[in-house]
Amino acid sequence: EPTDFIGYQQIKSESIVLKIITNNNIAEEINIGDKGYIILNQTPFYGESGGQIGDSGTFSNNHFLFNVEKTTKIFGNYFLHWGEVKKGKISINDQVTASIEIEKRNLIRNNHSSTHLLHSSLRKVLGKHVTQKGSLVNEDKLRFDFSHNEPIPDKQITTIESLVNKIIEQKNDVETQIMDYEKAVNDGAMALFGEKYENEVRVITMGKYENSFFSKELCGGTHVKNTGDISKFKIISQSSIASGIRRIEAVTNLKVDKYLEIQKIKNTE
Repeated sequence: EPTDFIGYQQIKSESIVLKIITNNNIAEEINIGDKGYIILNQTPFYGESGGQIGDSGTFSNNHFLFNVEKTTKIFGNYFLHWGEVKKGKISINDQVTASIEIEKRNLIRNNHSSTHLLHSSLRKVLGKHVTQKGSLVNEDKLRFDFSHNEPIPDKQITTIESLVNKIIEQKNDVETQIMDYEKAVNDGAMALFGEKYENEVRVITMGKYENSFFSKELCGGTHVKNTGDISKFKIISQSSIASGIRRIEAVTNLKVDKYLEIQKIKNTE
């Protein structure tokens, strides 16, 4: 059976071990010191997709501890938790408590929600020709690739950044809806070109702008509950990665202060 992902609502679950893969073989058990994949019946761990990295954390019970280093997905619905047994052993059908590393998840959420705000800000400042061409979201920063033919002047970078920060400062709740794909697109939700969507899609709406929403996109990733959770946003670089494709990198929340500290030290050297 496909893995039941419950990570939008929960950071912890009581789960059953369905499959164990170690040394490239399906196994009945996995012991201390062994590395491998574990598949559960249900998981709060987000599996890497859509540019967002997967969660890390632990599986545990009274006699077992497994450090989950990364989570990926295969065939869309099977979540693979890769890691190492730190204590005891586990067998098929055993029960474990699956707990994600919440601090890391929160940092990832800040950055992921910020990619949506950045996308919308770019379109409002540079024009509707701007569309997402790729992204990477982890706990340290966000990277956003988009269609645009020329370098962005510093003045416009400042405007784009300020607009994102204005939406963050609104401290509005982020709205999540499950909708029919056609209805979502007709209601103004952005869909990524070339991406395959189910009939039912997850729609993320953020911020208010000129009597309407600021950002509305189809997305299966994890997001903040309120734009205020992001705290602050800072663009740290822009570059060209291909003809007509540019890249912006940015940081959020506590990473902004850290970045500014480093820049201050560099400027005084």
